Amino acid sequence: MALRDYAPELLAAALFPLLWWQGRRTRRITLRLPIAAGQPFGLAGPHDANRTLRVLGIGESPMAGVGVAHYEDSLCGRFAALLAQQQNCQVHWQVLAENGARLEAASSWLQQLPASHTDAVDIILLSFGVNDTTALTPVAAYRRQMAALLQQLQARWPAAQILISGVPKLAEFPALPAPLRQVLGYKAASLDRVVAELVACSLQTSPQLCHVAMPVMRDKRCMAIDGYHPSAVGAALWAEQLLTMYVGKHKNLCS
Repeated sequence: MALRDYAPELLAAALFPLLWWQGRRTRRITLRLPIAAGQPFGLAGPHDANRTLRVLGIGESPMAGVGVAHYEDSLCGRFAALLAQQQNCQVHWQVLAENGARLEAASSWLQQLPASHTDAVDIILLSFGVNDTTALTPVAAYRRQMAALLQQLQARWPAAQILISGVPKLAEFPALPAPLRQVLGYKAASLDRVVAELVACSLQTSPQLCHVAMPVMRDKRCMAIDGYHPSAVGAALWAEQLLTMYVGKHKNLCS
């Protein structure tokens, strides 16, 4: 690992008293939002469509719909709706997510998931990193956990395309004060970079993998009222980014 991978931890150690105080204060005053209402699964697109796709979303609070009113407005729900419209097909979608989850939890979720719940999956959306950022998960551990999860997913659904969302840019979160925002931003970037490198190294043997950069969300409407999670507008923008990459990747795989 390069020195830059450890820079956030070194900076955090140097600023520890201030960052510790800011972290405690931020947790105390930040509004706590619930997960989205409704069921973590659904159907998008026309019922009489000739083609059906199945989407599985796995992740932390944005995937669980924290910040939006209903699961249909969550990242996976919006992706499914956009996919159905773009491909003129029916899309079955399901979410495995938990508010506050870290990447290491995903493996156990899959082990507990009955095969009948997801007999076939065409597209898998992965969205992690915020909680691993705030926990300062070492980049080596994060890379190892992501590699193990990808191996598990590919063993279960070898034909599925896997879209790995970039780690959200914590440096742009309104709820975080400076310099906590900047330190966590550096950490988020280091986790995102190690996943991008992992995917790049795996493309020859696993062309269905894709790392998707996070969209820029500087518009205040993209953030929920807590200043920490994406709103319905932000989730839609994020879903559009994932769909754009999926369409391009799908064309490449089929060409």
